[in-house]
Amino acid sequence: MTEELDEDVSDSLAEIDKLYTVFDGASQEDVAYAKVFWNSLSLQPPIESRLVSADIRQRLKVAKTPKTTNAAAKQESLSKRDEEIQKDAYLKQKQEERQKYIEMAKKRDQIIDLLKKQRDERIKKEMISCQNKPRKDSQVQKRLALKILSSLDEDQEEVQKLQ
Repeated sequence: MTEELDEDVSDSLAEIDKLYTVFDGASQEDVAYAKVFWNSLSLQPPIESRLVSADIRQRLKVAKTPKTTNAAAKQESLSKRDEEIQKDAYLKQKQEERQKYIEMAKKRDQIIDLLKKQRDERIKKEMISCQNKPRKDSQVQKRLALKILSSLDEDQEEVQKLQ
């Protein structure tokens, strides 16, 4: 069985030698030197593939021992102070937003009141003009009065819903 393996190995080596004849036409001495040279030569991997690089410090610096506990106390007081400042700023911002919304609500109420006042004045003027117009049909006037009253009631309901 070992003879068969040896024969297989020698056959595969012969096939490799046939495929890769590098020193064709060179003397046996040159071929021997070349083989020794290539077997002894080991190529270095590229810098990118190295795990350790000569120009990069691989170790981290050792942490320094804390000198005093006052530094920690100062740090804590500063962080508490920062938290208080942030909290105050947040509360101030919320208050400004609340004030802004209150002003917007007041402005909206003023606009609604103004529109209601203008509508009432317009209705009064229509009632006055209806009295002075020649009467063509009493039914038309009744319908107009009913429409005005119903629209007035609807508008009042809408205003109450908004409030």
